[in-house]
Amino acid sequence: MMKLIVLLTFFLFSVDLLEAQQLLIDTLKREARITQNDTIRLVWFRTIARYYSEVNPDSAYYYAEKSLEQSRKLKLKFDEGSSLREMGYALVNTGNYPRSLQTLLSALNVLQDQESEQNVFVGKIPGNDNALYSAASPHEQRLSEMAFTHQNLGILYANSNEYDKSLHHLLLARKISEQSGNLALSGGVNLVLNRIYLQLGKKDSAMISIQAAYDLTMQSGYKKYLGGVLLNFGRTYAALGNIPKADEYYRKAAAASAEYGYSRGLVASNFLLADYHFNSGANDSAFHYTKHALSVAQDLNAPDLLLRSYTRLNRYYRIAGNNDSLVKYQALVIKINEVLFNAKQTQEFQNIDFDVHQKEQEIIATKKEYQNRLQKYLLLVGLGVFSIIAFILFRNNRQKQKANKVLESTLSDLRSTQSLLIQSEKMASLGELTAGIAHEIQNPLNFVKNFSEVNAELIEEADQEIDKGNILEVKAILKTVKNNGEKINEHGKRADSIVKGMIQHSRSSSGVKEPTDINVLIDEYLRLASHGFRAKDKSFNVSTKTDFDASVGKIPVVPQDIGRVVLNLITNAFYTVSEKKKLAGAEYEPTVTLRTKTNGYHVLISVSDNGNGIPSKVLDKIFQPFFTTKPTGQGTGLGLSLSYDIVKAHGGEIKVESKEGEGTVFTIVLGNREQTAREL
Repeated sequence: MMKLIVLLTFFLFSVDLLEAQQLLIDTLKREARITQNDTIRLVWFRTIARYYSEVNPDSAYYYAEKSLEQSRKLKLKFDEGSSLREMGYALVNTGNYPRSLQTLLSALNVLQDQESEQNVFVGKIPGNDNALYSAASPHEQRLSEMAFTHQNLGILYANSNEYDKSLHHLLLARKISEQSGNLALSGGVNLVLNRIYLQLGKKDSAMISIQAAYDLTMQSGYKKYLGGVLLNFGRTYAALGNIPKADEYYRKAAAASAEYGYSRGLVASNFLLADYHFNSGANDSAFHYTKHALSVAQDLNAPDLLLRSYTRLNRYYRIAGNNDSLVKYQALVIKINEVLFNAKQTQEFQNIDFDVHQKEQEIIATKKEYQNRLQKYLLLVGLGVFSIIAFILFRNNRQKQKANKVLESTLSDLRSTQSLLIQSEKMASLGELTAGIAHEIQNPLNFVKNFSEVNAELIEEADQEIDKGNILEVKAILKTVKNNGEKINEHGKRADSIVKGMIQHSRSSSGVKEPTDINVLIDEYLRLASHGFRAKDKSFNVSTKTDFDASVGKIPVVPQDIGRVVLNLITNAFYTVSEKKKLAGAEYEPTVTLRTKTNGYHVLISVSDNGNGIPSKVLDKIFQPFFTTKPTGQGTGLGLSLSYDIVKAHGGEIKVESKEGEGTVFTIVLGNREQTAREL
């Protein structure tokens, strides 16, 4: 009694859903007749075909063909490919496998062209918010249709017992469906893949694919084929030997198929329940499940399902000994087999499949030939390019050799010019010192002259006092002469020192470091630079300040080189403050400050001014040779460059900080004082 209630429930569910679906189809037919929009009519036709695809393949083919005519009329390539696919799937369900193969291949040919994405209708299929066929964009819709087509080809080859070819198309369908982002479609593809893996005996792969089908179905929310997923779970458990688990899933599959209107799933569930009861010896229950499956298969008019129904009933009546019914169903089995697998149809299917295979081989051969030809052309082009490059390299090498000779000569000239420029810079700085030295040397020379004249007069007085016999007065005069002579000697040595300093500055550096009192050196060059600048500009008046650290002491340097650096920095400072004075007026007091101090093991010498400062845009260029901010003819641009090289040669560095309008500080960092102490 309970079994009859289950069967009745399945039947009532399917009747209600079929009636609801038929009501929707009738509504769509009416809309298709009255609409004035050809594009909408096309969508209605294809939608009706899709609703009929599982329940009435003949009607599905009819409306798919009408949508094909409409799409060609409107020149919509995507809709043409989609309509051909619907026709091909309908032909699978009617059992016309040769025409189905031909039609599906035509659909695939259209859909593989990316241009078919033009003018694609984007929207939901009427009456179904979770439509399996919907996609977010024209590109994704085309990928979905391509995946559907490969899936339909997989089903077709599976129905023809060619499982390797079926697997090939289904794997392509899975890959493309994943690219499209259509979760429901991916679930359906994995569902069919499970069937093929079971046929090939790949049980682990079958379980993986059916689990993926279930997950994707639940994730997408599109549950029309949930019954098929549960059914194949049962088949997989049966293949693994877990029969009770399989029966449990068969019952769940039947209920889900009835609930969501999946008629083919309902038929298949009843087949497997019938087989389960038949193997358990419950022949009456097996018979009732089979009869219910037959009634739904007859409504669907699906030859493959009818064949499976007739085969099971034939088996039941043979065991029951009912010869009349046995003969009847044997005849029906033979008739359906003749429809599906007659020699003519089988040969036609194989011919189409062979032609497709041949075309694929021709395409592969053509591609290979093209690639070989392209490789030859590329090789020839490569040889030509190589020859040109070799010629260019040969010519360039000869030109390079000539250029090297010219370069060597030019470098020699540059070295000579550089030496002349450096010497010129030295002489220029010497010229700047000349006036200062002349002024500086004048003082000791004046002392020498004056004391010499005084001594001459004193000697005359001494002669007179001797004649008078005034010995005490003579001794006093001679003592004064002696003191004057010492002062003459002192100022003579001072003049000698100044001359030697000038000579030392003008001569080429020996490069030998000497213990040098940095404070004394800087003070001396400050005085000379100050006198020299005033000699050129009598109106120039600058305040010079010194802040020398006595702990610096003597450090090993090349005196004339460091002297040149200090002189250059002081002279530049004088120049910039004098230029600012010309513009700023009386309220501005030009100031140049020199400092020395120790910083750890280093000696720091700084020259700062309150002049105009150096523009930030040229600050990083001031140590480059020949770069100068002075007007043309007033500077060679070598002073700071040579100073930089001299300090680097001493193992030190020279830094600069400047603010426009406020002033500049140059800092010389010399040596390691610990190393200096060892050298001294």
